[in-house]
Amino acid sequence: MKATEIIFDENLEMYVSLKDLGNKVYITLSDSLFASEEELTDEYKEKIASFVNNLSEWYSLACSSVITWAKDTYKIEACMQDIELTHIFVLFEQNAEELFGLEFRVEFDIEHGCGIKIRINDGKYDIVEVGTGDVAFC
Repeated sequence: MKATEIIFDENLEMYVSLKDLGNKVYITLSDSLFASEEELTDEYKEKIASFVNNLSEWYSLACSSVITWAKDTYKIEACMQDIELTHIFVLFEQNAEELFGLEFRVEFDIEHGCGIKIRINDGKYDIVEVGTGDVAFC
């Protein structure tokens, strides 16, 4: 994905195809951000594109966190086939460190799903919070 391809619609959303996963996901710019009312800089768009392009660096970490959360919360053994990324939320201002929300459809809780907040610190991906789907955008 190129930064120039980041064009949010009137609902602050866009679809992106993730070839590695074989599906499309929404990318949503949080409407609680000042950025939602500003013209987005090329640098900001590049941060979003970089996160999407680096899926291979954070996806397994995120899925492992979902599996651990399922075991701790539901006392079940979830597997990768039970997890589907559906949404990436952009949760940071244009002048701030990157923070993204990831929402997953999960077989063990279809109604609520699973949400993760993931931060980038010095090029390293850190899971900040894991819980039901609303964690991804709240």
